[in-house]
Amino acid sequence: MKKIFLVLAGFMLYLVSPAETHRTDSVAVMILNHMADVIGDLNSCSFKVTASIDVADHDLGIIKQSESDKVILVGPNKMLVDANGDKGHRGYWYNGSQLFYYSFAENNFARIDAPADILSTVAAVNSNYGIDFPAADFFYPTFTDDIIRQFDTVAYLGTKVVEGQECFHILVANKEQTVQFWISNDAYFLPKKFVITYKNLGNTQYEATFNDWSLNAEIPNSVFEFVPPPSAAEITLLPLTNQ
Repeated sequence: MKKIFLVLAGFMLYLVSPAETHRTDSVAVMILNHMADVIGDLNSCSFKVTASIDVADHDLGIIKQSESDKVILVGPNKMLVDANGDKGHRGYWYNGSQLFYYSFAENNFARIDAPADILSTVAAVNSNYGIDFPAADFFYPTFTDDIIRQFDTVAYLGTKVVEGQECFHILVANKEQTVQFWISNDAYFLPKKFVITYKNLGNTQYEATFNDWSLNAEIPNSVFEFVPPPSAAEITLLPLTNQ
């Protein structure tokens, strides 16, 4: 999204605090910054995210859930998410003033008054209704700064191949979680894969892989306008504080 968000030298520089509690690798920071710059210069993009999520069950232990999301974004205020997986088939349309939720299985929908840009809408809907949007963190302009501030270790682990694509491998860690990123080693430095390991939740994981990136395509505004299907019922989503 526009404004929402090299050649690598053959060396690594570690910046360590006096107490030696932080290790920040300058190559990893360079890669993350370049990725953020590319994303920040985009007018529009679309991509597919395929995710595997560990869910703790009291009786059965850890259960794997999966989801596949198709995302279309036009900065600063248009978004469409088609989410399909173990939680059911849902759609989200954001047109700059309202966000519409639609359940394909139940044929019902809800409308939510929303802020005037994508990131504010994502944050507000997550806080108020507990709705997560795939890979939203990558589009925040403070992405790299947030990584450095929140994680004690930021390390570059070399290049690896993910689904035939050579990628830069970066690991960040703190006491609660470890996150690994694989960033494409090409002109665009787009995210290819990431894995979050929650140390404080029994090492459960969230893993997501990106495919089918399309950049700066012309997308009609009508794509982001929700049209209720025949016989669809309108419902009201209850905010978390009212449940």
